[in-house]
This record gives sequence, C-alpha cells and structure tokens, in this order.
Amino acid sequence: MSLPQGRTSGIMLPLFSFRSSTDAGIGDFGSFGPLFKWMQAAKQRLLMVLPLLPTAPGDPSPYSTRSAFGFNPLFIDLRQLEGATDFSADERASLELARAAPTVQYDRVFPLKEAALARAFARFEKKGDHAALDRFRIEQSDWLETFALFAVISDLQQHKAWWEWPEPLAKRHPAALDEVKHQHERAIRYQAWLQWVADAQWKRVRDEAKAHGMLLCGDEPFIIGKDSADAWAFPHLLRIEGRLGVPPDDFAADGQDWGLPWFDFDAMEREGYQWLRRRARAAAAAFDVRRVDHAIGYFRQYIRDAQTPRGRFIPSHEPQQQALGEKHFRLLSEGAGIVAEDLGVMTPFVRKTLDMLELPGYRVMRWAREDGVYANPRQYPAISLATTGTHDTETLREWWQSAPQWEREACCRTFPELHKFFPPGAGWSPELLEAMIAAAENASSNLCVIPWGDLYGETTRVNLPGSIGPHNWSYRMRQNVESLMTHDETVAGAQLLARLTMAGGRG
Repeated sequence: MSLPQGRTSGIMLPLFSFRSSTDAGIGDFGSFGPLFKWMQAAKQRLLMVLPLLPTAPGDPSPYSTRSAFGFNPLFIDLRQLEGATDFSADERASLELARAAPTVQYDRVFPLKEAALARAFARFEKKGDHAALDRFRIEQSDWLETFALFAVISDLQQHKAWWEWPEPLAKRHPAALDEVKHQHERAIRYQAWLQWVADAQWKRVRDEAKAHGMLLCGDEPFIIGKDSADAWAFPHLLRIEGRLGVPPDDFAADGQDWGLPWFDFDAMEREGYQWLRRRARAAAAAFDVRRVDHAIGYFRQYIRDAQTPRGRFIPSHEPQQQALGEKHFRLLSEGAGIVAEDLGVMTPFVRKTLDMLELPGYRVMRWAREDGVYANPRQYPAISLATTGTHDTETLREWWQSAPQWEREACCRTFPELHKFFPPGAGWSPELLEAMIAAAENASSNLCVIPWGDLYGETTRVNLPGSIGPHNWSYRMRQNVESLMTHDETVAGAQLLARLTMAGGRG
C-alpha cells in the first residue's frame, strides 16, 4: 500500500481513548464503525492510532512493547466472545464505574478484561473452532509460538525480567523449553487464542474501514522492550548490554537514557535482515499507512554502556550513518506507505534522505521554526505531514495559553489565518481554535492530521514524557462513539472540520 494520493486529512485518536456504551472502560476493536461514520461527515480519510502491540502486564503504555508482532488483548471486544460478558455482580459494579470514568481506570480495566477473556477461552475449549486456531498458529508460527511461550514463562516467573529467570530458561535451553511446553500446553494455547481472536477482530476493523473509505495509520515503535519475547529470542539482534537513548541537547543537558536495548544492525545484515523484514511485512499487512517512530534511530543509535557511560553513536561517522539510514528506509518502505517521525534534533542528512525517498516527515506547527521565526505552513514541503500536536505534546489550547508572548506573536505574524488576532493574548476562543485548525488544513503538506483533543479545544494531554502516573495513556473522548452523530458538540466538530478540510482542498 502506498501513501494516499493528493491532499488528505485525518485525525489522531489512540484506541484506548475510544469510548462506547458497551466497552469495559477502554476502547476496543468493536468501537470503530460509528467513528468511521463521523469521519465521513467530517471529510476525514485517515485515522491514526498509537501502537496496538502487546504490552507488559499491568503497563498501560503502548510503547512498553513485549513483542514486535501481534496485538494487545486489552483491545479485544468482549461482546464478540461467548461467555465473556457473563459478569458477576461485583464485576458489573466495577464495569459501570470504569465505563463512566472520565479517564481509563486501568486498576479496574485490567482485572475485568483478564477475567472475561479467561471465561471466554474456557467456553471456546468446549465448543470452539479448534481447527481454525491451529491453522492460525501454523500461519503465524514464525513469531507466535515464541511469544506465547515467553508470556507463559513470564507468568510462571512472577513477571521477573527474562534475564533473571533460571539460566536454562533465560538461555533458551531446548530441554527446559520443551518441559514448559509439555506442562503448560493449555496456558500457551490460551496466549495463542488471544492473538487469534485479536487478529480476527482487527481484520473486521480493516473491512469496516475499507467499506467507509477510511485509511488506517498505525504507529511502529523504533525499538522493542528490553523484557520482550524478541529480546529473549534474539539477544544477538536486540542487545541488552547497552542502553538506547539520545545525546545531550537543548532539551536535556545529560541527554536521555531510555534503558532500552539497541539494534545490532550489523548482525541483522548478516542474516539478511530477516527479523526486520518480517516486522515490516507484518506492520504493512495490518495498516494502510504506518508512522515509523524515531526515524533517526535507523541512521544512528546513541548507546550508553560500561565502556562509554556518557554514550556514543553507532555508527560513529556521518557517511556511514547516512548510508545506513537510506538502506533501512528502502527496506522498511517496500510496498508500504510510511510517515517518518523526524521530530527533535535531526541532522540535515536525515531529512535529505527522507526527501530523496519521498517519505513524509512531520511538521508540528508550533515547532516548525528557526531562530524564533516560524515557517508559514503554506510553504511546508508537499511531501510532509502537518499537525497541531502529537501524543507527547500538550494540547493546542494548553500550549497557546502557556506559551511565551513572543511565540504567540510570532505565530500571528506568520500564519495567515492568525493575522487578525495580532497582538494576541493568552485567551482562548472558538474563533482562535478555528483559525488554528484552518492553518493546519491549509498547509501545503499533502497530509494533515488533527489530534482529537485539539479539535475540541481540550486541555487533557495523552502523555507527559519522562513521567509516570495515572495522567499518562488514560485520555478518553468525552462522548460515546454511538452519539457522535447526534451530540451537539461532536456534530459541530464534524461540520467545522468538514468545512475547513474542504476549504484546504482536502475533500
């Protein structure tokens, strides 16, 4: 699948943020249909979500990935599974509280969905289509059996990190693994069943999207979690003796130490990039377009280890970095539509390479400036994605109200839609919101994506980087998807976005 042709507009909304009258307090695969209808009314063609990959138990972050493949069972629609919604009285009381909560209450959602899925699997064991599950396991055997086994051993080891397991399990001794497979066959089958169910439900979402003329954009994290099935199975490819991060910059004097493994691209190349190609093919099959996170990491990685605690680049020389990035993005974009996340400190050759390969990078309007001078969105490169913000930024309204006066003034001088607000104050109004959305839709970028919260002038953000707490990854839309076409606020939002989208030549 290639990138959409012409000028296209879309919205960004994490799946966990969906709200429906029948969910379990978190968005699920059964909630897309009404949203697609709203998007049609709003003249939107692209829906961007955050990663849907499996995550660590109890961890709500979609970037705490424990596999480069598959789906997070947390997103399974329970209504489609026989027996799943046979809630006890206590569960139903907790369910109603979770549904009504303004944010995702993970302390309620996790146990509710875990118990419901276990019930549904018990029902499946008695009268389910076991042959279909067996076929799925064979078709996906290159990753699924390893992941299912990893998940089961992790449970048996009380979720200790895999390098803390007994050595025969940590080092994947065949006899030790065979013993687990023999003694815990049902648990392994359960993990495979979860992925089979999630895969089948996602295929229905893909069919719904196609029927409504919608494109689905996924988010592909650069690296996989340290405590993941992939790092366990391929320690020579995902190296844990060093830690991935970024060097010191204007935002962090000491840089950032993410504590994540790093890719040994030399080892991958010796194996013909088999693992990376499998990952790219799986992502391309799941989405029409995908956002490739931390694009610069495919050019160079910043590693901290015992020898270089302050960090170093791999590879160390710029010509090698440029050649490596070009090779990787040619591989990643084979038969697929890609948007490269090129935010933060970027060397010129990164954007030069992306331009040469005709891969869109990001233009976050509030950051698209040099020496305090903003770029006019109407002069952005056509091959780019214009947006008012990302999942890691404060909302548009929050930024405007807290920005230094010079930033607001610089925007009003540069963005044609904001000229009439000069000199600006920190106040917020529907007219200012409309002008900001219009500036994005009028950008010369072929792609424009508006975060859901920005469209409604909200101040609740999705994530605050560098922090941990219930404020992260818990944002929920205010209305149920079933009421989007009848609720005054969301009807007005669709009408406004449709008008600005059409005016920007993106209809």
